[in-house]
Amino acid sequence: MKIILKEDVHKLGQKGDVVEVKPGFARNYLMPQKLAILFTEQQQKSFEEANRVEERKLERQKDSLNSVLKELEKLDLSLKMKSEEGDKLFGSVTKIDIAKLLDENGITIDKKYIILSSPIKTLGEHKIDIVFTSELSGSFNLLIEKED
Repeated sequence: MKIILKEDVHKLGQKGDVVEVKPGFARNYLMPQKLAILFTEQQQKSFEEANRVEERKLERQKDSLNSVLKELEKLDLSLKMKSEEGDKLFGSVTKIDIAKLLDENGITIDKKYIILSSPIKTLGEHKIDIVFTSELSGSFNLLIEKED
């Protein structure tokens, strides 16, 4: 079965690739997860047009995104959290908390661009990555301190 990938799928292909997969894999996993659509000439044309529109939009925003990334690299933010005797936090710091902290410092970023492998659960300094596209990415340091 031929499909068009709507997102990058590990060990299968990149967004926009036309790949051949088994029908059950497409029907039971890829399509319900909205990772792929059925391949037709019409679908491919509309998908390519949508990608061109998105690329033009990102190209127009590139300068503002670069300036946001430069501001982020200058930042050294800190956050006070309640913690146990060791380094372990009561609760955790998530993408939402980081987005709110950045917003308080005058930088508005959607949480989908903040990359965390898992919520932060320890005190100390943590590197937070921001990825807009594969070419537009940066990071900043977040210091999590013990609340008195």
